[in-house]
Amino acid sequence: MILAQHKPISSEQREKQRSLALAALTQVAYLVESIAQEGKCDPEQFKVTMDALLDKNYLENRTFSVGSVKAKQLLQGTEIPYAKQILGHTSALLSIEKKLSKQQATLKNISLGMDRIQKQALFFGDPCHENIISSIAHLYGETISTIKPRIIVRGKPEYLKHKHHTEKVRCLLFSGIRAACVWRTHGGNPMRLIFGRKKIINHLKNPGNYT
Repeated sequence: MILAQHKPISSEQREKQRSLALAALTQVAYLVESIAQEGKCDPEQFKVTMDALLDKNYLENRTFSVGSVKAKQLLQGTEIPYAKQILGHTSALLSIEKKLSKQQATLKNISLGMDRIQKQALFFGDPCHENIISSIAHLYGETISTIKPRIIVRGKPEYLKHKHHTEKVRCLLFSGIRAACVWRTHGGNPMRLIFGRKKIINHLKNPGNYT
């Protein structure tokens, strides 16, 4: 299952969930580009995305600090590194998640795979263990990568040729798919980014208030 079932929530809580989902999407896209262009991935922020991916409640009690800042800057029109690539990855993730939501067989395979990986994570006691990263990357390749058009990450060959970098990229994109699901199922759409921009920016300014 990509998204756990939630109890009915208020419109304000839905707004907060959308804002946090947008922050998560932006953080994923930023970290992907950081790996592709610099061969770097902030370990703390990567762990946040992995924790969220392996938690069935996903966005509950998460703070995507890098994503909140970057998303707010983008909405305000501030120039930031990799802005074009971040917007491109975010758009692609939203598009693929929408297609994925209609593919029940693929969703079932993801659910079964994630159940197995969650048990592995409990065994190793570390969501960023190399075996967990490898398992998630493999599941991504068997499921989400089959949806066309695939997300293309362009960067420096000296970084993307390394297996541990490409596996991390797949893990990040997988987490981005989860965030895209939260965005969509809580009423997120392009019009929200136009007419609800001020509310989103306000929530992004206070990333700790998502309880």
